[in-house]
Amino acid sequence: MNFHTDKQVPKVAIVTPIHDGIEDTLEYLRSLAGVTYPNFEVTIVDDGSTDGSRDTISRDFPHVRILRGDGNLWWSGGTNLGIRDALERGAEFVLTMNNDIQVAPDVIDALVMCATNNLGAIVGGKIYFMKDPERVWSAGGELSWGSGRTLVMLGHDKPDAAEFSVRRHVDFFTGMCVLIPAQVFSRIGLYDAVNFPQYHADSEFTLRARKAGIPILFEPSAKVWNRVESTFMQRFVMQGALTLKDIGELLTSFRSPMNVKEYWLLHKRYCPSMLIPIAFMLRMARTVLFLLKIKWSILKGGKDLERIGV
Repeated sequence: MNFHTDKQVPKVAIVTPIHDGIEDTLEYLRSLAGVTYPNFEVTIVDDGSTDGSRDTISRDFPHVRILRGDGNLWWSGGTNLGIRDALERGAEFVLTMNNDIQVAPDVIDALVMCATNNLGAIVGGKIYFMKDPERVWSAGGELSWGSGRTLVMLGHDKPDAAEFSVRRHVDFFTGMCVLIPAQVFSRIGLYDAVNFPQYHADSEFTLRARKAGIPILFEPSAKVWNRVESTFMQRFVMQGALTLKDIGELLTSFRSPMNVKEYWLLHKRYCPSMLIPIAFMLRMARTVLFLLKIKWSILKGGKDLERIGV
C-alpha cells in the first residue's frame, strides 16, 4: 500500500504524533491510504508508545516515516519534531493531523487548492463527529472574549448546513486538519511546546499567525471525521465521580483542556488589554459551569461528554 509521490505538485508532509492507540492509528493510516493527492508522505512521531505501535506500523505501512520520542514530547513537542523533519526533507506544506480521525479521499486536494489560490494562507478543514458523521464538530473557530467561552468552535454539535459550506476567514483552528505553508514556520516559529504541551497549542499557533497578518481560511470541502473521546476526560466517567482532587487536576494539569494557566496566557497574548480582567473573569465563571456540566454528565454515564465542548 503506497502513498503517492508525484513531484509535479507541491509536496505535503502529514505529521501525526502518537502515544499508544495502535488500533486508532491503523484505521487512520488505512484512511490515508485512500487519499487521491499525488504527492504526500506521512510521518508518525511515536512518543514512547508501549503497545508495539512502531513495529506494527513498520510492518503494515512500510512507506510511513516513523520518528521516535522519549515519551515526554506530548502533542506539541511531537508535532514540532515532525515539522522540523518535514522541512528538512523539502516539504512545501505541513498538514497536522491526529491519529483518531478518518479522512475523505480528496481532503488534501481541497486544502492545497485553497492554499494555492490564497498564497501564504493557513487552511483548515471541516471536522465531523465520527459517531454522527453529518454533525459538525468544528467549522473553524472564532474568539469570544465577551462570553467567557474564549475559543468558540463554529458549528459545534450542529447538523451540517449551508452556513458551514462557505469558505471564509476564521480566527483559529484545532490541529487535526490544518495545512500550513512551510514559510509560515520561518515567520512565526513552531508550536509553543513549553507553555502549551498538550492542549491549545494548535489554537495558539493559528492565533499567533493571524496576529502576524497570515490569513486563516476555513475550507469546507476538506472533510475529516473525529473520534472525539478524550482519554483524560473519560477517566472521570470510568471512576464514576469528580472529586475535589479531580477538579484541581482539571484546572492545573497540562493534560487538561481546562488548564487555567493556559487560558490566562491566551488572554494575555491575544485579548485586547482593556478587556483582559473582565474577559478572564468570565472565562473562570464559564469554567465553573463546565465543571457542573461534567459532573452532571458523569452522573448520567458520560455519554454526552464529548458534546460539552470544554
